Amino acid sequence: MLIRVSKEGLIGFLLDEVKAWEKVGGGPNLNAFEFDPENVDKAELERLGFYDNREAWVAGIRIKKIWEYIEEIKDREPF
Repeated sequence: MLIRVSKEGLIGFLLDEVKAWEKVGGGPNLNAFEFDPENVDKAELERLGFYDNREAWVAGIRIKKIWEYIEEIKDREPF
């Protein structure tokens, strides 16, 4: 299915999402990354703050993903 929306409107919506995620967990942990719980160095996670504030960790991951998506949208040519 193809849904047509304004590029500017979509980017504006995503920027609002970034602002919302910036308020979660006392602020995002921008060192955060996705990992496989079975194959991770728990000492490294502790050093990076995963166990101190998981909400900030999730916020950091979400913000990174949203920014990647915004860049992808900006690079797309209109139909």
